Amino acid sequence: MKHFGCIFIFINSLLWSGTTPTDVKHVVVDHNGMTTEGFVDSVGYHYIYFIPKDSVDIDSMKNKDVYYVYNDFDRIFHYSWSFEENVRRIQDRTGKVYTTDGDTIDFIDLNFNKDMIDPEILLKIGPERSEYISMFDIERIETDFSIMYYSVKRGFQYSFYSFLLAATIDIAGQWDKERRAIPQIWDQYDDLLPMISIIGLNKQHGTGVGYESLTALVPLAILISMGYDIYKEKNKFYFSPVFEEREFGRNMRVFSIKRMIITQLESIIFKLEKNKFGRKVVGWFR
Repeated sequence: MKHFGCIFIFINSLLWSGTTPTDVKHVVVDHNGMTTEGFVDSVGYHYIYFIPKDSVDIDSMKNKDVYYVYNDFDRIFHYSWSFEENVRRIQDRTGKVYTTDGDTIDFIDLNFNKDMIDPEILLKIGPERSEYISMFDIERIETDFSIMYYSVKRGFQYSFYSFLLAATIDIAGQWDKERRAIPQIWDQYDDLLPMISIIGLNKQHGTGVGYESLTALVPLAILISMGYDIYKEKNKFYFSPVFEEREFGRNMRVFSIKRMIITQLESIIFKLEKNKFGRKVVGWFR
């Protein structure tokens, strides 16, 4: 009798047990905030491969177009350089947090928990009051305008390095094989420097002919860079789309010439390492 009772319980448990799917659903978020639901198959060097929701065919998206990817356990397992850079830029600043529920929280300091298994942000609301809030509960973070530091830095670097590049091209165009190399190079760059007689700089020739243009265009480039970032609302950082079909208020991709060069070099190295000779060449440099 006990034996039949055990069989009855076993059959009953099979019939009434909940059959929950074991696959983990993923959400791919691009830099504009558009989301794609599905199941990520693999993450390659150039592409992320996934099976879209309500489909059986594998689709792909370029890694450079992906902002971050998270699963239905609210865990981020892949994020872009732009995502990491945005997180770095908002830290230790004041501003406001706008939640997906429509609430607004003022903060005087902010720190991002980089543990992407449980992505949280520590907000310092007052001198003796702090609280953690999940990144997925945040629509956007709006910082103060101290973030314009990056605008000033970009405007200075682009304009200053443009002058150096123009001077270098001019050296190549006016190269005199009869003269020594160092005097020719120094004469060209000397045009970008002021006269500082106390240290003997340009004491004989006076202020360089390009110095006036340099001192005028660099501040102008900085002002243009700041104005552009204010117009584009670069002090607003978006994380979670409020609705699936609603885009971010701005594109969250961080433009960086340095990063573009590094990415291209990494791509070349990746292609070289696919063959034996290429691996040897890369190994010599490493």
